Amino acid sequence: MEEYNFDKLQGESTFRHLVRLSVAKLNREHSMDWLELVDMFNLDYSAETLRKKSYGWKDFIENEEIERLNDEEEITYKETSEILANGSHKSDKLLKMTAEQSKDVEYLLQAHGFDSKSWELVNAKNNMWNVYSKQDKVQTLYSSRITVKPKVTGFDFDRLLELIENRKPIVVDKVESKTGYSDLLEIPLYDMHFGNSDLEYYKEHLSQILDKIRSHSWDKVLFVIGQDLLHNDNFRGQTASGTIIDKVDMEKAFDDALYFYETIIEEAIKVSNSVDCIYVKGNHDESMSYGLFRVLMKSFKEEVEKGTISFDSSLKQRKAFVWEKVFIGLSHGDKGVNRILENFVSEFGKLIANAEVKEVHLGHLHVEKVKDQFGIAKRTLSTANKTDDYHDDNGFVGANKRFQLFEYSPNRIKAIYYIQ
Repeated sequence: MEEYNFDKLQGESTFRHLVRLSVAKLNREHSMDWLELVDMFNLDYSAETLRKKSYGWKDFIENEEIERLNDEEEITYKETSEILANGSHKSDKLLKMTAEQSKDVEYLLQAHGFDSKSWELVNAKNNMWNVYSKQDKVQTLYSSRITVKPKVTGFDFDRLLELIENRKPIVVDKVESKTGYSDLLEIPLYDMHFGNSDLEYYKEHLSQILDKIRSHSWDKVLFVIGQDLLHNDNFRGQTASGTIIDKVDMEKAFDDALYFYETIIEEAIKVSNSVDCIYVKGNHDESMSYGLFRVLMKSFKEEVEKGTISFDSSLKQRKAFVWEKVFIGLSHGDKGVNRILENFVSEFGKLIANAEVKEVHLGHLHVEKVKDQFGIAKRTLSTANKTDDYHDDNGFVGANKRFQLFEYSPNRIKAIYYIQ
């Protein structure tokens, strides 16, 4: 901060001296506090009263500066800009604009020299002045003060909306099987964390999954989608609960995950009687993966109308899937894990009782575990995702990097396939 002249100027009255120092205090041009100003001028009111009076004096001075230049061809104004510690910017300009423009965020940003693609408006205050000059007669000007902050980069909302709007439904031709359709294939790809891992990394896993889908003519293929499919839930490197983690390229992550699932779902439709897709929310990406799930619903709109594929997009914490005598409970495993089986029995007791195969599939821990309780196999599924900084810092390392696919006959589990 430059050294400020606190002395009384030549020809300056005591009152104008007080006004100048008080307004300068508001503008942060010096560091003298309000109580010191009260003592300096021996005022008979409090420091808080002086501070409040100063706001009125500030508006008076700005108005006076404009009116003093009425007879000049150009009106000058003390424009200011300030960069705050949190990265926000403040700008103060005198603008000629309409009442409508004073409420237009895009216009205000541009008028103050900020690109709306890179900056967003935090707040704005516009004081209107009617000014007369010989050249322009009566003008309406605004003393415009705005605060802006940088937009968080890494995701283009317009591009995403365009992608969703222009995405055409995928129509696939079914491949007729000579041996008939049988069995259930479950594809629960938990904790993929796209953004931490990308499509190139999952290329071999994708190939293996396609080979397994094509190896048989299935009665049904079940996809469990969500489950920390994406590494971040927003564009600031946060999870769904707001926890700060590694910030990733969410635009690329979204596109990679969408391509991955469109590819395997399209193939599954060709070789099965029907396909079910169930959304299960995770703790990293509850909102973002839900949006991706809804894009998938639009992608396969015609197949949904034909009845060859269904989507369960509800946001329930625990979900149940039944096929023949097979019961599969689904949850991410980050909430209520100590009572997870009791909760499933409480919610889906009749479905479980009627099943001969009883499974509950969880994720979250990135490691494979199996526990048999009450005749229910509670499986925590592994993942092929790379180890991110969070799991490395917390010691979740050394687990086998692989996914699991499950094949069922109507009354038993036939095989578990490892994709690695």
